[in-house]
Amino acid sequence: MWAKVTSIGLKGMEGYRVHVEVGSYVGNDSFKIVGLPDAAVKESKERIIAALRALGYHLSGQKIIINLSPADQKKYGSMFDFQMAIAVLQSLHELEVIVPEDTGFLGSLSLDGSIQPVEGMLPAVLAAKRLGIQKLYMPFDEGLPVLDLKPLEIIYVSSLQGAIGHLSGQWIPPFNKKQDDERFTNTVYLDMQQIIGHTGAKHAL
Repeated sequence: MWAKVTSIGLKGMEGYRVHVEVGSYVGNDSFKIVGLPDAAVKESKERIIAALRALGYHLSGQKIIINLSPADQKKYGSMFDFQMAIAVLQSLHELEVIVPEDTGFLGSLSLDGSIQPVEGMLPAVLAAKRLGIQKLYMPFDEGLPVLDLKPLEIIYVSSLQGAIGHLSGQWIPPFNKKQDDERFTNTVYLDMQQIIGHTGAKHAL
């Protein structure tokens, strides 16, 4: 009836560890998020409920309280959707796995359960490495550079169902970077000999 998972919050461009704590109790239908959430975080309630229903999970007859700790830090954006959904499933015993404290989650949920990139992912990922997180579940974002931040292991997931499967021991094929490779291969490069002068600039490029 109680679960906790690890996430990252942002204060400007600086990241800090956030513990997503969820308690679920039998009672009147209720879903509350505390811990200084902004409007976007409060709206996570609707996205989480819709995504879980899309996957066949129901929250009827449950009183759910989510605490984003530390409670005295303002939480911004939709980057906590994914991790809150995982913790809710754990608290309801729908996900019977032990998630280590050094495993983190990051991402926004669509109503169908797919996981979407969010603003601020790069500083959040860099903060995860700095904070000693060993494994990070997150959506792939084409706008981010290829990340190799060993010993931090990044697991790209496209849906909540896929993440649940991986946590339960199922194998997820590695992300296909073929599109990036093709984009690199097909790039037309300018011959510097076509540029008159600017010797220093050409050398720097």
